[in-house]
Amino acid sequence: MFHDMMPGTEEHLRTAAPITGYIGFDPTAPSLHIGNLATIMLLVHLQRAGHRPMALVGGATGMIGDPSGKSAERNLLDEEALRRNQAGIQAQLEKFLVFDDSPTGALVVNNYDWFKDFGFLGFLREVGKHLTVNYMMAKDSVQKRIGITKTVGRINDITDKASTYLDDAIELIGEGQIDEAIKELQFARGILALTQKLTEPDFEKKSEEFGEVFKGGIWENLEESGLSYTEFSYQLLQGYDFVHLFRTYGCTLQMGASDQWGNITTGTELIRRMGGELTEGAQQPAKAYALTGQLITKADGTKYGKSETGTVWLDGSLTSPYQFYQFFLNAADADVPRLIRVFTLLTKEEIEALEAEHAEAPHKRILQKALAEQVTTRVHGPAAYEAALAASQVLFGGGELASLDEATLLDVFAGVPRVEVPRADLAEMNVISLLSEATGGVIFPSKGEARKMMQAGGVSLNREKAAPEQLATDVTPLLGQYIVAQKGKKNYFLLKLV
Repeated sequence: MFHDMMPGTEEHLRTAAPITGYIGFDPTAPSLHIGNLATIMLLVHLQRAGHRPMALVGGATGMIGDPSGKSAERNLLDEEALRRNQAGIQAQLEKFLVFDDSPTGALVVNNYDWFKDFGFLGFLREVGKHLTVNYMMAKDSVQKRIGITKTVGRINDITDKASTYLDDAIELIGEGQIDEAIKELQFARGILALTQKLTEPDFEKKSEEFGEVFKGGIWENLEESGLSYTEFSYQLLQGYDFVHLFRTYGCTLQMGASDQWGNITTGTELIRRMGGELTEGAQQPAKAYALTGQLITKADGTKYGKSETGTVWLDGSLTSPYQFYQFFLNAADADVPRLIRVFTLLTKEEIEALEAEHAEAPHKRILQKALAEQVTTRVHGPAAYEAALAASQVLFGGGELASLDEATLLDVFAGVPRVEVPRADLAEMNVISLLSEATGGVIFPSKGEARKMMQAGGVSLNREKAAPEQLATDVTPLLGQYIVAQKGKKNYFLLKLV
């Protein structure tokens, strides 16, 4: 999990226990997602090592947006929405951290609380004077954003930028911001169009030639897609978060993913430069530390954390426990050894034993099942895990369909063809007609084909073998309205009686 740390951090952790360390979380959604899990686990290990973990909900900075990962500024949220999101995030963190009054009890704070009454002039006077523009400009997150127009002629940079816009679009769709997602997709399409028209040697010439193509569209957006003052100030605001927590709670460590290194070290530098103001006459200067974890990527180097349907949330109402379980269960063999070390608290010995067992029979997916069980149980609870496991076994292990509630049933068969059948028609047909004519040929194109497969024992309705002479009314619908039709071993269909 470890990526980097400031000199002296290890000694500080070892000799100054319990210290207080924090990580910031974006509150622009009511739930965290699995991309946050690696940083949550940093806090878990911090607390297990005898220190005090603190989660900072960025109610103020979340209104602006971190320039290191986004291509556009975020929408402002009102205070009520921020508080609601903070409550949801804290509820999720309580599944991982121990919140109590002990010296190592976890805390959740919101930087909106100390920024909402901090005037612009006061902030410039108290904080802004301590960091130079040169220092702030040198940060990678700033350089990447202001350098877009200089590097856009290089094909690799163009495709990387398009990928970022596509990732943003997927995330926005998951958050229900469809209009914003469409804009991101338009940007990506425009950028990819450049790769067909521009080559590096004569970029300047061709950029003028094709400039009209993008007038008022992607070209204009690229020319103006540098960094606003609002986003430029982000690192100063995040740096002051560390100052406030240092001053108020004695917090001496900030952690985060490796892409946050620049913002984190801005905080340690601000604390150093404001040392006299913070230590109030103490003999030793103010000292703070930074530690980052690795970004969790797949074996092929791509971002980890999204499924085919978008962001995988920790909130069961946004990503069901079954979908959550399936996401980890479907982890690639190349990825799962790292994931099980990062996302679980299994010991080294336990993991190595699972790996040995997995190596003997990879098709049994021993590692994936252990990972999915550990994470699903932690996030959603034992009962939700058992339900997800039962639902999974319905497809692959012959579990009982009748044990599923409606939401899980629909989750299990989310990707199969669905057909609505008028309930009143059932009284006049047998199962052959039901699976051919009544379903518009979706399951069987003809009665003859349906009869032939039934006679061979290849058709099941709600896990029961169907017979050619069977009446449609003899099939008991699941939950009073669903029939799961199975054709052969792998072809499923969901019938809904209406």
